[in-house]
Amino acid sequence: MAILTLRRFAPLIIAVIGVALLIAATALRASLWVHLGILVATIGLASLTAGRARSTSAEPRELSASDAYSDAHLGRRPPTHPTIDTRPQGQYGPGLPKDPLRLPEDPPGV
Repeated sequence: MAILTLRRFAPLIIAVIGVALLIAATALRASLWVHLGILVATIGLASLTAGRARSTSAEPRELSASDAYSDAHLGRRPPTHPTIDTRPQGQYGPGLPKDPLRLPEDPPGV
């Protein structure tokens, strides 16, 4: 049980030790390479110990297509899509054209 607890908090413990070493290196006026080495070693060790084992479930996960029959069988409601209001909404002039990809030939007022 103690090993599981230690393994769970290993990245945190390594990070705390790494920060303490960085503070000590700063206090001792170590070179930049020492700081970078401590930083790289801390991140590397923390990432190595942070690996999690994959959970094994009793039943395998199956992929299934979502169609109307499956949705009804599983009790899902059909998706609702928002309605788009195409009426002009401009406050200071006419709204956008009905087809936004087709622009008018001559802009008004030219």
